[in-house]
Amino acid sequence: MGLDVSIVRGGTSRAVFVNMSDLPDTGRDELCLQLIGSPDPVAVDGLGGGVSSNSKVMFVGPSDSPEVDLDSLFAQVSPDTAVIDWSGNCGNISAGIAAYALSAGLVERLPVRVRNLNTGALFELSGTDPRERIDVRFRRPGGEQTGEIFPRGRVCHVDGLEATLIDVTNPVVIVRAADVTEPSLERLERLRVAAGEAMGLAPSPAIPRVALVEPADGRLRVRMTSMGRFHHALPATGILALGAAVALGGTVIDLPAQPEVVLEHPRGTATVSALVDGDQLEWVALARTARVIMTGRVHLP
Repeated sequence: MGLDVSIVRGGTSRAVFVNMSDLPDTGRDELCLQLIGSPDPVAVDGLGGGVSSNSKVMFVGPSDSPEVDLDSLFAQVSPDTAVIDWSGNCGNISAGIAAYALSAGLVERLPVRVRNLNTGALFELSGTDPRERIDVRFRRPGGEQTGEIFPRGRVCHVDGLEATLIDVTNPVVIVRAADVTEPSLERLERLRVAAGEAMGLAPSPAIPRVALVEPADGRLRVRMTSMGRFHHALPATGILALGAAVALGGTVIDLPAQPEVVLEHPRGTATVSALVDGDQLEWVALARTARVIMTGRVHLP
């Protein structure tokens, strides 16, 4: 059995892209596991990369909604267990939709409006060449999973730590790095599970993510977890959530409220911007690059 796919880099992540028309009515988990080659830490029998940032599948197709042009459905595949998480979205791979849609003939030009079916989020992709820059702007984001931007208020206590639980594009628990005296993955996983319960989320290996933050000369130094490991850079939805938290203010992030902030991470920096009108978060945006690495036919076992 074969399937036409594209491998696309979006931002600092990579995914297998599939036309929505090829999404099966049943067995979609098995399809994603076969595409990625999971469970296997090295993904030797599939197209994954052995880490969460490269173990992703995105389905894209025309939308029946007059508000948008395309629908997307995202699957986060665990590299080493047979687990698929459909509860969230990936901002990096959302940027890759622009490159894929142009290459696959789903759209002729940008900008393009997209609805993410996992979360209901609406966003716009604009630019002239995805390889140079794609602007990803989420419109009126917030409460995609919980119904509120701050489901427990702007500051609360979770698992013995002062934290901000924010739900913008994806749920994130933000804590000060200095407050975490034991920054092991096991400790952060306990915090993550407790935060998910506090937010009323169904158990998930992917959300909420944990962000350890520290102000640094007007910027924000960040480490973030993803699927039980430290992310090699930053998940784009995590960047967007942090940008919203800074713009709205009053959180555990010790920076004044501001419409733009630079985030420092292990691979470099990311700039995120947001517009707040009163208490309403109008939009949050960041710039990425994306390109189609290959297009071809994958043979499924």
